[in-house]
Amino acid sequence: MNRLKNCSGFFLFIPLLILSHTLPAQQSASDTTSLVQTVKYWETGSSFGLNFSQVKLANWTGGGESSVSIGSQIHASADYSKGKAIWENKLHIAYGLVRQGEEEYKEFRKTDDLLNFVTKYNYHLDEGFFITAIADYRTQMGVGYEYKQANGEVTKRRRSDFMAPGFLVSSLGATFKKAKLYSITLSPFTGKFTFVLDDSLSNAGAFGINPGETVRSEAGAAINSNFEKKVFTNINLKTSLNLFAAYDSFSHVDINWDGTLLMKVNQYIKTTVSAQLIYDHDIIQKTQWRNVINVGFLLEI
Repeated sequence: MNRLKNCSGFFLFIPLLILSHTLPAQQSASDTTSLVQTVKYWETGSSFGLNFSQVKLANWTGGGESSVSIGSQIHASADYSKGKAIWENKLHIAYGLVRQGEEEYKEFRKTDDLLNFVTKYNYHLDEGFFITAIADYRTQMGVGYEYKQANGEVTKRRRSDFMAPGFLVSSLGATFKKAKLYSITLSPFTGKFTFVLDDSLSNAGAFGINPGETVRSEAGAAINSNFEKKVFTNINLKTSLNLFAAYDSFSHVDINWDGTLLMKVNQYIKTTVSAQLIYDHDIIQKTQWRNVINVGFLLEI
């Protein structure tokens, strides 16, 4: 068990070593002219989405409650491609709030909170085949509460916070990739790290860590797959599936699936339908489900 935990730390540094030795080697001989040309090997893109809704009721015989909600999403990417090297970087940030009612629930409650950064380095071997190093970091930005109502009173319990939990999965494996349509990566060398940096949650042994500890490390194997396609005019589908199994508990497979359907009305108006499914036996032995539908403003750069 301890040996596996020690090995997982080694897996974390495999992708970092590959990046540190490969990228500088490709640019060490470059002069001022080639440095300018290197910029052309980068492809970047970003989008910012914002949606807002309000329902105001006064003496409304049909019943109901007033509400205000706001949601935002940021997607950014920076991909480098030169020779046999492809380096992909993706950032996804999402945050949403809602206030329900006039008197009892005046405070805003969080409805969406995600901070996810993925960096992937591919080295081309043969037609469609690559050696791949991946680092996937995921957490949230603000405090998360669990609300309960009893006897007309609402209580809330602190359930999560920034880096409580936080997840880092680092892996080395082989990838089959077909252009930008789909890819699948098999990684027999994978380290998964769960962080709980909040003292109260750490002492309670939340998110599968031992009480009083802040980090839980696992060594195992992983499968990562991605699919992206324009299904209709102005409608784009993206989906990914990540599976991880620790070697000391191989029968328990962690599942993280997400899918997004982006529908553009015009240059500035869009509709996004996204869903996410998570199953992690060590955190909660139930399937976690998240679904978000946004209609609002979109700015692409």
